[in-house]
Amino acid sequence: MSEKVRVSELKAGDILLLEPSEDKISKIIAWVTRSAVSHTALSCGPGKVTGTVIEETPPSAIEATILNRTARTAYVMRLNPENSSCQPVMDIAARYVRDQLPYARAQLPFIGLYCITNNILGDAGLQGIITKLVKLAMGILIELEDAVIYNGREAMMCSQFAYHCYKEAGAEYEIHIKGDTGFRLIDQIMEVIQKDPDGYNSRIFAVNGENRVVTDESVDETVSELYEALSKNQAVPPLLSAKELPDSIIIEITRFCIQFVKTFLEDADKSREDAVYYLTKLEDMREYFISPCDLFENTLNLTCIGTVDYEGL
Repeated sequence: MSEKVRVSELKAGDILLLEPSEDKISKIIAWVTRSAVSHTALSCGPGKVTGTVIEETPPSAIEATILNRTARTAYVMRLNPENSSCQPVMDIAARYVRDQLPYARAQLPFIGLYCITNNILGDAGLQGIITKLVKLAMGILIELEDAVIYNGREAMMCSQFAYHCYKEAGAEYEIHIKGDTGFRLIDQIMEVIQKDPDGYNSRIFAVNGENRVVTDESVDETVSELYEALSKNQAVPPLLSAKELPDSIIIEITRFCIQFVKTFLEDADKSREDAVYYLTKLEDMREYFISPCDLFENTLNLTCIGTVDYEGL
């Protein structure tokens, strides 16, 4: 893209989508979503020091600057048709900064969802890593539901944060995602379960005494394993879901999806022991796992107007 947008020309509410850094999580998000971008920030515009942004990043929503990331291409997405001012969006973002809206711990639950909704489950080695990842993510989700980590405050990823700031500003600001193309892996799992619903439900909802305590060491180890596995596959066609999945993987992925729904969907019937019910609910929860790629490639009313000219102050 040849158009350049001077930093001083950024408007309040411009969504900045950054290419991956050298951080493992950053590269994993780009690889899993097969995208040129992995992080989202909201420009504060001329009302703040040039280059000021608000973003969701560990440990919580913060006000920062884009000027310390000059090595990363940043794409500028602007609402179309353009409102005269997106300041209401930024007022909401500023409130989240004041409230210290927490960033999802270790990002594992959302990375797990990105892997599942992008069908990244193509070989036995990767299947094992993702199974390990969703087991850890289950522990995080259970802690979230019990309000152990965030004292009852909902945690968000960076792109989900931007999406929600726009949505909360009112209908005229809401970002519209293109028609849902479906989630092939989830559909595949539902099809298998529906062939023997009683058998699968009895195993999926069986009391599991497995220790799901999450440690920083276990998270770092799993992220490193996923990073290494995905990095080796960048020169080959994208990994998609296998034609057949072992029952053990179907059960663990489904348990994770069920816990995700129970954690984030307040009106879910949490007493039901029907896996297909929860998987169907998850498919309707698209806004809970909006990715930077979605904001870049999959919206109806955001336009990419160029890339940031860091020298254009």
